Amino acid sequence: MKNIIMLRSHYPDTRLEKEAIALVKSGYNITLLVWDRGRTSEIQGSCLYQVKRFKLTVSPDSLKVCFYLPFWWLYIVFQLLIEKWDAIHAADFDTFAPALIAAKVAKKPIIYDIFDFYADMIRFPIFPKISRAFFARIDRFLTKFADVVILPDESRREQIGFSENENVVTVVNAPPDIFSNNSVVLDSISETFTISYGGSISDDRGTDAICKAVRTLSDVRLVVMGPCPETYGAHLKSICQNTLNIELCLKWTLHEEILKQAVAADMLFAFYDPDVPNNKYASPNKLFEAMMCSKPILVNDGTSTAKIVREEDCGLVVPYGDIDAIKHAILTLKNDPAFCKCLGENGRRAYETKYSWEIMEDRLLELYEKLNPEQRQVRQPIRHLAQPDTGCREDTSK
Repeated sequence: MKNIIMLRSHYPDTRLEKEAIALVKSGYNITLLVWDRGRTSEIQGSCLYQVKRFKLTVSPDSLKVCFYLPFWWLYIVFQLLIEKWDAIHAADFDTFAPALIAAKVAKKPIIYDIFDFYADMIRFPIFPKISRAFFARIDRFLTKFADVVILPDESRREQIGFSENENVVTVVNAPPDIFSNNSVVLDSISETFTISYGGSISDDRGTDAICKAVRTLSDVRLVVMGPCPETYGAHLKSICQNTLNIELCLKWTLHEEILKQAVAADMLFAFYDPDVPNNKYASPNKLFEAMMCSKPILVNDGTSTAKIVREEDCGLVVPYGDIDAIKHAILTLKNDPAFCKCLGENGRRAYETKYSWEIMEDRLLELYEKLNPEQRQVRQPIRHLAQPDTGCREDTSK
């Protein structure tokens, strides 16, 4: 088993890229089949693997996704017919469903990598409860046919509710340790207490609440970076109008820039509306980035993230959307540097012993070795790249 096809309908994606790099370094030939949603110009390349893009521009939040989904599935099937492959690594239901058919017909293994539970990710416009139950039932039924299932967090077992497939591995979305090779170079570090956020921005991630909290605080700076829907972006800009201590960069940002800002910050935050099931069970990379950078993180109650933060004592937990509680938590950390440092050190310790990408990488490679025992002979030590290599082999055909 040498040639692996990896599928993802939301690209670029740092988790998929980390997995691909780990597999390439261990001797596999990787091809990514991705739907970039028209974001080709914003994607970093890597010479380590080939990328084939389904180029059809559509916002992930648009209802047009449901209309275009059959075309994406046809693209997957067509590429699997013409490509040489030994196994499929499918991320989420919108790639797993068509790939499963191809894998079973070819009698080859398929890995189902569940980034998010699809039934709880799509906002169905018609009969939402019935539609969600329908997709959830199909997803759970098909899951048992995967050779291996990868979960981003143990709590997803409760959300998905499957028990028939025992080949389940948890691989959290932790970043590679950027401090292992001194790869981060900071432009400058602000003397002002700085809060950082880097990632997707939407109305269920509490960004408006922290903006309202910070705009009233002196000697506190907030930096928010990441892609954002236009309507919600306009809402955030109206909140921050005439505010000098909040910086909004509402566009796709390179991950290395996000990490650089995280290192320079004093604390990070990650808010997720717990009424949204995928948010409730999420373990976002922002949590593990904070741990890696020895920074405390502010999260909200009712989520898996809050559970980890409490267990590891690496941050503070507030009710979702509670502006006064957010203010109090920020001032607690700002006014007590020793406490702030202690929480950050606790997070770093947890990262090194439980959550580092090196640990997750070993789990990923071990599951591939079980599917392909011969590959154990060629496995090499992994050396993570601080930045993706250049000169990628890329196919941008539809």
